[in-house]
Amino acid sequence: MKLAGDFVFDAEVHDVWDALFDPAVLAAVMPGCEKLDKVDGSFVGEIKVKVGPIQGKFSGKVDLDEIDAPRSYRMIVDGRGTQGFVKATARVELAAEGTATRITYDADAHVGGRIASVGQRLVETAARAIVAESLTNLNDNIRIRTEALRAARREEPPAPEPDGLPAPAPVGLPAPAPVPVPVPAPDSGGPPQEPPVNVPAPEAAGPPHGPPQKPPAPTPGITYKRADASRIARSVARDVGKVLLPWIIAAVATVALIICLLTR
Repeated sequence: MKLAGDFVFDAEVHDVWDALFDPAVLAAVMPGCEKLDKVDGSFVGEIKVKVGPIQGKFSGKVDLDEIDAPRSYRMIVDGRGTQGFVKATARVELAAEGTATRITYDADAHVGGRIASVGQRLVETAARAIVAESLTNLNDNIRIRTEALRAARREEPPAPEPDGLPAPAPVGLPAPAPVPVPVPAPDSGGPPQEPPVNVPAPEAAGPPHGPPQKPPAPTPGITYKRADASRIARSVARDVGKVLLPWIIAAVATVALIICLLTR
């Protein structure tokens, strides 16, 4: 099965690129996704898939290689479940179009097991409908992510500007005078005594040099738009109906013709 196409996002290239590597964004747009984590540069997760009468849970891993930020990368998908397996490779490319970004994808997928028993046409139609809905949701979530990060940056306090002057000396209590160490009076006929030794008193503690350091601003919590499984199911059913409609009409016509011949 081959899937290829493109989509234009309403965001700049670097914003789209960052979102494509954010597991929180991807988990929100993938219908049926129950878990998605990024481990050692790969995505690992679980997803529920329904194609026609076949549905089940798949555990999968997506490896990323040939990364050329922020222009392109390659995905290697390996998913397995009780209903079958999915193996795929996909090439993803990004290109700027003004302030928007066009993404182009080209994937080859192999499906096996019970999920393949529904037929290649049905699997391919369902896959195309899911991809189209996921890209639309991804566009919405990229816009949500970008606006939230920009708002967080606007709320950060400005960094102090250096004035080129040396830092002022710490202000504290004046240091006490050195304390002389008493030396016993010399004895007659004894060896000469060493002169008194001044022991400096410890310096008074003062504030540290320079302005106080502030902790970095925390990453804002972002609520993403979740994929609507029922809406995607309706979209899949609609597209599957378009594909199967000619076959249904042909089947009905054939049955009608047979009945007509038998009743003559």
